[in-house]
Amino acid sequence: MYNSNHEEQVPVLIVGGSVVGLSTALFLALHGIQPLLVERHATTSIHTRAAGFNARTMELYRQAGIESDIQRLETPPEQMGEIGLHVETLAGKELPTSEAKSHQQFQITNPFASPTRMAMVGQDQLEPVLQEHASALGCDIRFNTELIDFEQDTEGVHAHIRDRGTGSVHSIFARYLIAADGNRSAIRQQLGISTYGYGRLGQWVSILFQTDLSHVLHGRNIALCFVNNPHVSGIIGQSQNRWSLFANVEDSDDFSEERCRELVRAAIGLPDQPVKILSILPWETASRVATHYQQGRVLLAGDAAHVMTTMGAFGANTGIADAHNLAWKLALVLKQKAPARLLETYEQERQPAAELAVAVSTGLYAYRLPQHKQREAILQSAQEMLACVRKSPDAPDPTAFSVMNGYRYRSAAILSEDDTEPTLFENEPSGRPGTRAPHVWLTQDGQRCSTLDLYGKQFVLLTGPEGHLWSTAFTEAARQLDIPLVSYTIGQHFHDQEESFLACYGIGASGATLIRPDGFIAWRSQQANDQPVTTLLRHLLCYE
Repeated sequence: MYNSNHEEQVPVLIVGGSVVGLSTALFLALHGIQPLLVERHATTSIHTRAAGFNARTMELYRQAGIESDIQRLETPPEQMGEIGLHVETLAGKELPTSEAKSHQQFQITNPFASPTRMAMVGQDQLEPVLQEHASALGCDIRFNTELIDFEQDTEGVHAHIRDRGTGSVHSIFARYLIAADGNRSAIRQQLGISTYGYGRLGQWVSILFQTDLSHVLHGRNIALCFVNNPHVSGIIGQSQNRWSLFANVEDSDDFSEERCRELVRAAIGLPDQPVKILSILPWETASRVATHYQQGRVLLAGDAAHVMTTMGAFGANTGIADAHNLAWKLALVLKQKAPARLLETYEQERQPAAELAVAVSTGLYAYRLPQHKQREAILQSAQEMLACVRKSPDAPDPTAFSVMNGYRYRSAAILSEDDTEPTLFENEPSGRPGTRAPHVWLTQDGQRCSTLDLYGKQFVLLTGPEGHLWSTAFTEAARQLDIPLVSYTIGQHFHDQEESFLACYGIGASGATLIRPDGFIAWRSQQANDQPVTTLLRHLLCYE
């Protein structure tokens, strides 16, 4: 039995201290909510795991003030090698399906302009940065601590956690619980939440190793490549002075050091290559999305809500976007500035974004591993899930950049202006409600800043140079509703020297656009009108 008299009370309990759980803690803290996070492992990850964090993720971390800390950890972009190369082995020939691109080429082809860029750092490097900053903001982060059990009622979640070092058990009461406990989420299973999608694709193993490949590469700089030969298929890449091999081992359960050394040598193409194995991490690759992201006071995030392949590097980035979407909503609800119904929009918005990422990732998986026995069935599953977000057979195919930046939200927290356009992604920025607010360079007092630097902690109203009436109305409505909002008139508070703001956001000189704390457009009006602003804000906060 739970005894509330002996429970430690926290606003939010986060279970899982990997990159998504730590990001959730950080984003909540930026909104003034200090959660308790528990992670059963003793430390942050020692494996690279996710190795690339896209520009959208870096925009979120830029808003959190940690962009420069992350970039200091990475190899400078000009020194990055080729990405996307297909080879039989590192020492062997390239395959004709080669899609090698440099790091710089990836940046040039992205139609979604950004004030930042992707960061090529390993998850093992990123997680300590997240932990440090979240802790500095007051988050209680406890490693080597596991969730034993929990139950919820109308007021919150009652849980028991155990310190794995001492064995001591503590009772916790949290208003909400966030399950960031991975693809095998015990919390999701206890709640009875099912998943859909292709399901299990196979068994993989992550092998961290050291070796000297200078005689193999002959000065060639390769950051990431796909290896396919009769003995091994997977992905090999370099980070700092270590290499990682993500190897597809089908249904094998042999993860011995000797077997892993054989896989590494097969990927290199030299059977006698000296290889020092540093660490081995088996994992399952799958394609699935949870049918629900919320049950009562419990919310799923990251791999607990969706699982996808490594192809496209969408997994961790999608989970981080979950955390960012959820944090501002949960903070407003906890501060009683919005009703609990606002949290329902988390699933409404993030589930289609996950479907897009899972569909594209699954398709890439089948394409890049042509030897897979179930290739056709996998492709069919990807097409079925993609149809959920394409909505119409006439809709364009998404690009990788659509998955990163172009997913489009439809929910009660968005005031859509065109319900006849159902497609849930776009291939270039439009400024429409439900989409990521475009990046535009502005100046203030001679200093340049991005529109994206204005977002992250509150609602932001941007008006054209003749939109002062919107500014007055929204400021007064926000004061009455006691919600955080700041208003800027472009041409007064900030200057648009490139004269691109109005076109990028799709408004006229007397128009306005309202940006949510997560940087997504909630509403816009191309010109001045007599719309009741207080009613509009109440609608977006799900009061009505």
